[in-house]
Order: sequence, then C-alpha cells, then structure tokens
Amino acid sequence: MSDAAARRSAPVFADHQPSPRGALAAVLRLPVAVLDLMIDWQLQSEERASMSHLSDRQLRDIGVSAEMMRAMAGKLHWNR
Repeated sequence: MSDAAARRSAPVFADHQPSPRGALAAVLRLPVAVLDLMIDWQLQSEERASMSHLSDRQLRDIGVSAEMMRAMAGKLHWNR
C-alpha cells in the first residue's frame, strides 16, 4: 500500500487528543449560548407583540398583511 493510500485510510484525527482546556472552554460557553438563545426568543416575542398592535396601513407600509401578522403572532417564541 502506498503512503497516500495509508493516509487516506487512517482516521483524520487519529493522533488528535482532546485537550481538557478545550472541553472546559466549551462547557463554559454553554451558559452564554443558552442565554443568547433565550434573549433572542424574548426579542422575537416582544417584536411580534408590538407588531400585533399595528394598524392595517402600518402593516402594509412594512410589507406585511394582516393574515401574515396573525400567523406570526400565533407562533410560539422558539419558532422563527
């Protein structure tokens, strides 16, 4: 078997050992990622609530129909 064939058959990360620092960094980033997601959900919820109070004319101005607004307002906060 040639060297190239041997390299192709070997796992890509065969000699890579996960570092404890990398794992710790990933664990420490998790709460921040969860908080960012919750903030996004809150902002979407607030945006939908404020848009639901717009008049038909205001909705037309931003290119949204009343039916589209009702559909958006009915979505759960984690749905985009």
